[in-house]
Amino acid sequence: MNISNSEIRTKARQALGKSIFDHNWLMALVCVLIPNLIIGVVSYMSCGIGAFLLAGALNVGLCGVLLRFIRRENQLEVGRIFDGLNDFGSNLMVGLMVSILTALWSLLFIIPGIVKSYAYSMAYFVKADHPEYDWRQCINESERMMQGNKWKLFCLNMSFIGWAIVGSLACGIGTLWVNAYMQTSYAIFYDELKKEQGYSTVY
Repeated sequence: MNISNSEIRTKARQALGKSIFDHNWLMALVCVLIPNLIIGVVSYMSCGIGAFLLAGALNVGLCGVLLRFIRRENQLEVGRIFDGLNDFGSNLMVGLMVSILTALWSLLFIIPGIVKSYAYSMAYFVKADHPEYDWRQCINESERMMQGNKWKLFCLNMSFIGWAIVGSLACGIGTLWVNAYMQTSYAIFYDELKKEQGYSTVY
């Protein structure tokens, strides 16, 4: 992947706006916060089962919202986070299989689990881009895309540590903006990777 992580973060900031109180920043914050809140509440009420049931659909919906935004097709549309519920069964399987396969690899030791989590990291974006794909196709495509790019995504994650520390100083509230920044950067990472590999986007 030729684009640097610094350029990815710059593109994310340019898309979100100059001030963290700009409309796009606040909408991105809400878009990222809603799935986490819903999954957290439902998971608490169902002893963790709800997280497995809803994670796939809500994450696919969030990825779709972010991809349309960074591709300048639409502004951030909070309501469309729930689009993933329209194909609940298929999206459920993507979430379940990503979690199960990562857990199984983790049983071999921590490192294989971490490596596989990065290999599967684009599966939700793939599903958002290709609603017709089943869970196997999404995971296989993610693995293919991430060949030679896992370390780059790892470094992108590490580059947010400083931001997370600063964000946590304000009673943790600042981490909400950091999460919005990170998720937007991940969407750009996926989109740039896909364009670089010469595959057309479908949504």
